[in-house]
Amino acid sequence: MAPIRDGRLSGSTSAAIARVEDWPGQIHDSLQNWEREARRTNPWIRPSNGCDISGCCGAPRDDRDILEQAIHRLPRRSAQELRRLVRAIDERILSTFPARLDHYHRWWHADFPWNHG
Repeated sequence: MAPIRDGRLSGSTSAAIARVEDWPGQIHDSLQNWEREARRTNPWIRPSNGCDISGCCGAPRDDRDILEQAIHRLPRRSAQELRRLVRAIDERILSTFPARLDHYHRWWHADFPWNHG
């Protein structure tokens, strides 16, 4: 898969992302999945993942872990650019929950609907 080219990340950051991915399209897919989670109107209603095996097809926390890992593997400037994008998505997700969890390390592993299966 080609680097992320949706206008939100610079060409140099997209190229840097392509260099740190474990497989082509990994970061792009995780970013899309994390954004899908942010658009969910009721996060407590979980869609079927298609195979009906709990935990088989990944969870939003896995996508957010991949994004965090990428941020730490990227060169400084590219990491900052991706972090700004991911932080905006994080803020949308956190705004749907009453507790303030963003100060916890890996807060997306807390008591969120996607962590129950």
